[in-house]
Amino acid sequence: MSTSGREPEGPASTQLERFVRETLGCTCPDEVFEQVEIGEGSPLPDGGRVRRIAIGGRLLIYLVDGVPVDAVDRDIRGWTLSGRIDRDGAGMNRFRLVIGLDGLSCSDADRIKGAFAAACDEGDDRMHLHLVEPDSIRILHLRRQSESD
Repeated sequence: MSTSGREPEGPASTQLERFVRETLGCTCPDEVFEQVEIGEGSPLPDGGRVRRIAIGGRLLIYLVDGVPVDAVDRDIRGWTLSGRIDRDGAGMNRFRLVIGLDGLSCSDADRIKGAFAAACDEGDDRMHLHLVEPDSIRILHLRRQSESD
């Protein structure tokens, strides 16, 4: 994933740290959150976006929001492969693909999970998929905007 702009490195916001720990279940030590780099990806064809978050040189997160399920079906393989390449190239420990989707059916979720698993290297237990409510991601965007005002 190419990013059109990156925010300077600095400590994680309270909202970001809470999201990573509580929503994603990360058990990273506190010092990891002292260095965060956030990059904004180019707009996606369906109107959504992908945000790249590197935390402490250990954890790489791609946040995807504002896309319909059909776009996820089409693009998840690319996001997954890009994340793995990005993670490995940066020498990070983990990659988490986080997708915010409204009204996700069980069959859609199963199909997305299957596509993610198929795009992962067999035995790579350092890649994780999280399907979350879009509001949990939007809170992060709103917080970053208010910090820059």
